[in-house]
Amino acid sequence: MTEQNDAMPPPRKRLSAWAVLSMVLAVGMCPFVTAAAIPVGLWALRDVSRNGRYGRRLAIVALVVAVIVTPITTFGALWWNKRVRVPLQSGPAQVIADGQRGEMTGFLAAATGEATTEQAQAFLKELTQKWGILQSTRLLEVPADDEPVYDGATGWWIWVPYEAMFDQAAVPMRARFLVSDPTRGWVTAFDRFEFDRKDRAIMQWPPKDSAP
Repeated sequence: MTEQNDAMPPPRKRLSAWAVLSMVLAVGMCPFVTAAAIPVGLWALRDVSRNGRYGRRLAIVALVVAVIVTPITTFGALWWNKRVRVPLQSGPAQVIADGQRGEMTGFLAAATGEATTEQAQAFLKELTQKWGILQSTRLLEVPADDEPVYDGATGWWIWVPYEAMFDQAAVPMRARFLVSDPTRGWVTAFDRFEFDRKDRAIMQWPPKDSAP
């Protein structure tokens, strides 16, 4: 009986599940996920040491990747929140209202096409005459067919519906948020606007003859 026991192979080591989990978390795209890989990786090393499992190298690699990736994903999340999510939620009210009051630098800065200052002044004057100064924009539900679009010639953009709250009326509008274009890179600004009038006509900026 003793000879049979001596001939039996030693029990096979098992891979630490914590080491696998730490590696999965380390390659995540969210900073909270990648940061979680660090304590999980440390726990994996403890599991390997105390329970005789293997996966030490995997846990160490996960820790290194997490330490490198977490600052990158954190910066990306902060940038996206400031430059895309918050502007989309608040809408283009500020840049339009500033233009109505005579400060058109921001209004013209992101405009695509060959629109002139005179055209911008005429468009903003017409807005003011019809409905007053724009006070705020309320984000509406984005239709399913208005998903983000990428075009190699014009960049990456999405049309977003808002309710524009002017001094004298609430007006349905759409604004195109341009994320990037081939010539300027990351833009992250509203570059086109469409206001629905009661006569079913649309006030559009920039003018059709200057829009790309």
